[in-house]
Amino acid sequence: MPDKNNDNHKMKHFVFQEYMEKLIIIVPYIYFIYHNSESIFIIMNPISILYLFEMILELFFTLLRFPGKMSHNTTDWILAILGTYAAQIVSTHASNTHLASITFCFILSFIGILVSFSAKICLGRSFAIVAAVRVVKTYGPYRIIRHPMYAGYMLTSFGFLLYNFSLWNICTIFSAWFVQILRIQAEEKILSTDPQWSLWSKHVRCKLLPFIY
Repeated sequence: MPDKNNDNHKMKHFVFQEYMEKLIIIVPYIYFIYHNSESIFIIMNPISILYLFEMILELFFTLLRFPGKMSHNTTDWILAILGTYAAQIVSTHASNTHLASITFCFILSFIGILVSFSAKICLGRSFAIVAAVRVVKTYGPYRIIRHPMYAGYMLTSFGFLLYNFSLWNICTIFSAWFVQILRIQAEEKILSTDPQWSLWSKHVRCKLLPFIY
């Protein structure tokens, strides 16, 4: 006979994971909006608004995702938390140094949003922050690189960094990039158990940057 207590325990754990994933993404977003409210709502800096828009898209897809099997590995959850938080504790008033024009930074950030958004559209409601078992997608940007969403994040954050250049932003954004690479390794460890993914990955060898990584 099925163990009802065990099933109930699994269900509670599953629901807890779902709520925790949503909490991971909401908290740092509230911090970003509060800490950079002047740049977003008063100065209405287009770079800051684009950065916020990227966050809103990620939040939207996270809240609407289908419940699915996520990793139970503590390291995967830590990477998800660090990657999300590091990218959102950037500051728009840490420095007035601009390494590139606002037009160039806007275009770079906008291209990053388009890339990450196209990846989210492909994933649909199977999108997740924490490493998870997903249906393998082989169309759209996934025909070129394995992790276009992270590539898009990097472009958007790089545009933000060029226009808001400071030691603080360098540390936070580069830390976020480093964690993203670790998240890629964690995700591919889970996905490699899928024969379809293994076959697809042999044809799409670039993980993040075409011809580089």
